[in-house]
Amino acid sequence: MEQNPIPSFDTWTSVFLIVSAMGFFLSIILSIHKTGRINNLPIILLIMGFSFILLQYVFFWTNYSSVYSYLYFFDSSWYLAFGPLLYAYITKFYQKSFKIKWYHFVPSVLSFIINAYYLIISSGFQNFENYKGSFSLYLFRSLRSPWLAALSLSIYLIIIKDFITFQKNDQKHQYEIIRKKWSTFLIHLFLIFIIAYVSYYVLVKFSFFNIHWDYAISFSMTIAIYSIGYMVYKEPSIFNGELLSKLFLTEEQNTELTETTKNEFYTQLLSYIKANKPYLNNDLRLVQLADEIGFSSHVLSKLINEKSRKNFNQFINEYRLEEAKKLLLENSEASIKTIYYDVGFNNKATFNTAFKNKFNCTPSEYKRKNLEVQNN
Repeated sequence: MEQNPIPSFDTWTSVFLIVSAMGFFLSIILSIHKTGRINNLPIILLIMGFSFILLQYVFFWTNYSSVYSYLYFFDSSWYLAFGPLLYAYITKFYQKSFKIKWYHFVPSVLSFIINAYYLIISSGFQNFENYKGSFSLYLFRSLRSPWLAALSLSIYLIIIKDFITFQKNDQKHQYEIIRKKWSTFLIHLFLIFIIAYVSYYVLVKFSFFNIHWDYAISFSMTIAIYSIGYMVYKEPSIFNGELLSKLFLTEEQNTELTETTKNEFYTQLLSYIKANKPYLNNDLRLVQLADEIGFSSHVLSKLINEKSRKNFNQFINEYRLEEAKKLLLENSEASIKTIYYDVGFNNKATFNTAFKNKFNCTPSEYKRKNLEVQNN
């Protein structure tokens, strides 16, 4: 009787185990990230799902899956969910009111349910003799087909690409230029992932294919998916001009303004902010403000840094805090949540921290002190 190899880790499987753990860590970081937590949920699930898949691969390579047959993390179900998840994220990025329809996830959920069912009744996918010829077994094997997953991934790649193509893209507005190029960059990463996934099931049919090819393909898939997660994590920095604008915009970065011009531009900026209160927009980005005033994002960022000695977020939050202070004095009945949202903050913890740093007390304490003064 042939015995299964003894489960063991080598250098590569150990590396992939660590990388899988890093994926779980990245999904946690995204879930507690202050900016866009809800909007990031599809990408959080995508990263978490791939981390489970990678963990399943590690158990397969090390032969632990043959010893512990119940070590299964629903790879086929996750693959069917990846397309809808990326579609949900990108469409929400363009249209904040968009809600993806439930039926996009039917194949994935159905796959999860039937996989869980057979995992239990077949003792970890070990015994299918009693279920031959049944429709449920046919459905089970169909939903586990890698070609169904490849088809799903490809279809959603096309759907997402078409969605971006038909969105408004005014070449005069830097925000829209960056948004389209950034979304296209995510699609290219997803395409790399799909190509790597399909290549495995093509190359495995050839005699030269070995475990090292498997490692290389899995590593390519890992780079693509985790890069998407990292780009989503850095998205606020990209759109605030603090990190990757050079990747998406071509500007004359070396053009120096005279001190007189800087003063004129800064005065124009302050006048615009005072008159229009753009800081009340909860989703205000540097490129949007630059478009509104007529500056390039590079010039505006440099102007704010030099003249105010603050970065964009700090500069805008100063106005929001002054507005919050005003509302706390004028409307004692308004809740703290209403006030922080009305002045442009999206997160209570961020608002409280910024308020305390500026005024040496929390908003609640400031409100209470003001009421005490009024009552006396």
